[in-house]
Amino acid sequence: MKKTIILFFGPPGSGKGTQSDALGQKLNLPVISPGELLRHEEEKRTKLGLLVSKNLANGKLVSDSIIDKILSARLVRPDARRGFILDGYPRNKSQLEWLKKKIKRISKIEDKIIAIHINVSDREVKSRIGGRRVCDCGAAYHLKHNPPIHIGLCDLCGKKLKQREDDKPKIVKERLSHFRKSIKSIVGYFKKNYTFINVDGEQSIKAIELEITKKINELK
Repeated sequence: MKKTIILFFGPPGSGKGTQSDALGQKLNLPVISPGELLRHEEEKRTKLGLLVSKNLANGKLVSDSIIDKILSARLVRPDARRGFILDGYPRNKSQLEWLKKKIKRISKIEDKIIAIHINVSDREVKSRIGGRRVCDCGAAYHLKHNPPIHIGLCDLCGKKLKQREDDKPKIVKERLSHFRKSIKSIVGYFKKNYTFINVDGEQSIKAIELEITKKINELK
């Protein structure tokens, strides 16, 4: 069975999650986000989830061994047999080495492997993330682009909105620093070894989606 493996790269707040989801629906591929898998553990308040919460609150990254473990478990599920979309992974050299070995084990020469890099400036990232607010019910808002009807309150359930710990200015600065330090070598590897698509992430959501779709269709 021929696989399609797509990897999305971009700084926090670049919109790679939104674009991953849109592309996943079009291609009927599961979207796998290490961040979402970790947040699921946080919500369940598992031992792993409590450790994740502590690290994120201090601006630290979760250890690669933990991320590799949850990814391995996710990639063997039946819905990933035809391929998958990875949202925001790998983020450093250690993760890159793990993924290289994983791709080598699960892919064949005829499989399609595509890396998509969404470029967004640090200034734009800080503006986007600084305005995000979330509710315990799962609803999400942005103070500028998608504000709630009543300031500080969820439109769906009326509860008070909050800012995620990893969306606060100090933590965002740390996240951007980690990203900028590691991304050059990772992007360089995928440019050299696989199909690479570069996209301006400061366009509208729809324009980015159309550009990605167009470039992928051109590969066929």
